[in-house]
Amino acid sequence: MLSRVERGESFVEETEGKNAFASHGARGHKELPLFDEAPPAIHLSESETRPILSRLRPEGLPIGGHQLLADVLVDHESAAPTIENPAAEGISAGKNTYTYDAHTYHTKVPPQGIAEVIKQYLPERGLVLDPFAGSGMTGVAALTLGNDVVLNELSPAASFIGDRFTRSFDGAAFDAGVKAVCASLEDIRKKLYTTSCRTCGRDTEILFTVWSYRVCCTACNHEFLLWDHCRKYGASVREHKILSTFSCPQCSRVIHKSQLRRTIAEPVFVGYKCCSSRQEEHPLSQEDWVRLRDIETIPPLAEGFYPTNPLPDGVNLNQPKRQGLNSIDRFYTARNLSAMSQIWRAIHRIENLELSAFLAFAFTSLYQRVTRLSEFRFWGGSGNTAHFNVPYIFNEANVFVTFERKAKTIRDHLATTARFYSGRALVRTGSATDLSFLPDDSVDFIFTDPPFGANINYSEMNFLWESWLNSFTDNTDEAIVNRFQHKEISDYADLMTNSLKECYRVLRTDHWMVLVFMNSSERVWEALRSAILRAGFTLYRADIFDKQHGTFKQYVSDNTAGCDLLLHCRKCSTPVKTISAPSNGARAHSVGSFLASRTGELPKLPFLHVQRQQEIDYRMLYSEFIGEKLLSEARLLDFATFRALASSLIEEAPNRE
Repeated sequence: MLSRVERGESFVEETEGKNAFASHGARGHKELPLFDEAPPAIHLSESETRPILSRLRPEGLPIGGHQLLADVLVDHESAAPTIENPAAEGISAGKNTYTYDAHTYHTKVPPQGIAEVIKQYLPERGLVLDPFAGSGMTGVAALTLGNDVVLNELSPAASFIGDRFTRSFDGAAFDAGVKAVCASLEDIRKKLYTTSCRTCGRDTEILFTVWSYRVCCTACNHEFLLWDHCRKYGASVREHKILSTFSCPQCSRVIHKSQLRRTIAEPVFVGYKCCSSRQEEHPLSQEDWVRLRDIETIPPLAEGFYPTNPLPDGVNLNQPKRQGLNSIDRFYTARNLSAMSQIWRAIHRIENLELSAFLAFAFTSLYQRVTRLSEFRFWGGSGNTAHFNVPYIFNEANVFVTFERKAKTIRDHLATTARFYSGRALVRTGSATDLSFLPDDSVDFIFTDPPFGANINYSEMNFLWESWLNSFTDNTDEAIVNRFQHKEISDYADLMTNSLKECYRVLRTDHWMVLVFMNSSERVWEALRSAILRAGFTLYRADIFDKQHGTFKQYVSDNTAGCDLLLHCRKCSTPVKTISAPSNGARAHSVGSFLASRTGELPKLPFLHVQRQQEIDYRMLYSEFIGEKLLSEARLLDFATFRALASSLIEEAPNRE
């Protein structure tokens, strides 16, 4: 049975009755009250400061410095108490908290779920390590419980995000900083995002502009604006669709959107709110076209404060290059690049380092939302996906409006979770294969969410952030399967083994490491199991870590696995039996024996945002199957094979349900 962490609200014991992980679902995601003090006056200097990262991390030192690390290690010379047996229950934790939403990252584990795990393994607190720290959610969980934590991360961008997530800051000062930056750019904002209200005729602010590519028919080569011919409207906005197949307006042949050659992108309508309580959407006026042409002819850029880095070759980086977006500046319209550069320069005119860094945190939270990669949705919103696909119809969000909205979410995080931190955090940028900055037997608990094989190309996806921060990942030791890095599954296995060997070295004897992992490839699972055992760990238990809401890809793709596993591993003082090489038993028998031994009803998949009837949740079943077989000498299966075999066996036994 799962130990539920309902809506991020159950974690109160360690924060003197206060709700550290406040759920925006429970409060309607309204602005939270700030601290009592009046907002201070923030002034922008005449000249710009040095780049944010070089100020935070002078001369390559860890963020926090060597003295902090030395102090932490001295305070943890003695081992913290831990438990003798692996924690017996899985975890379920939702994503709808202010902290989870404060800043995007490609994969994040809900921190309130991590906190539940840490409490079980370190009942009296201790020193926590995350060697693949990502956005720093382990740090958030550890600090809120009063633990000290070391976050190690290969990416400079992720290190920056993790550092900000694990810092406290005065909410009123942050709010004043946001207002000061935006106030200094009022004239630029009006120049970039002004339209006339179609009802009252007054100037009003553009909230977004929708753009569509012109395309050429694959049959007759006729060029047309895609927006005009690929829409289908339903009874509600959720049922409106951008069609994947439709008839050519010239030759009437059925054509596939994904096969159409693109030419140029054109704006098709603007959205604004003025004298009506409702948001209005209208085609561009003649005045709008004139303003836009002026901006594109002479964009008001802040020179020296926007990246022009060319995109190297990569699995995800080649996707935009094929559409002509071959450098970071081309990810943006001229209007949005101008706005981004002006805000970035203004942030670098804030002398207070902590305030400037938190404003930069709000800036990096925009990520893909304000680029040409933001796919248009009839029902609004935008996603930050772990790929760089260029949509045929994209949403150009107002950068200033988006910056202010994301800043409010960060302020909510500061007013809830961050204000309760009582531990210390140190962030180090470097490979998990070399943790030599930590001595042997110095860490009390390890919690980490390691790279998932070929699923996400982190160094490629972080290139957008790192181009703005002007500091880039050294991917030599990136644990990944990636043809452009010439890394196969064997390289991934070796890098994971070397990383986990370092974890084994720094972890105290008879203490625990918990990994969060999921993959649809049996080869990746075999590589991870091998790495755990080769590093010296004993794999004791595997449980479900249910994040409650699956990704959109999980809902629409039949071959995407879901439901992460918690792998409980221990550095044992006495040798225990290790798992031998997996046997080559019949696959159908392996799945059949799993289903036969399973008790209870088959899990059902609720489609919260997709109009589909409930059906058997094979992803949850696959997680249970992998969790069981990892601990034995059984052969593992990829998700597609498991799904086919399980479906066939369940259909043959209709009373199973």
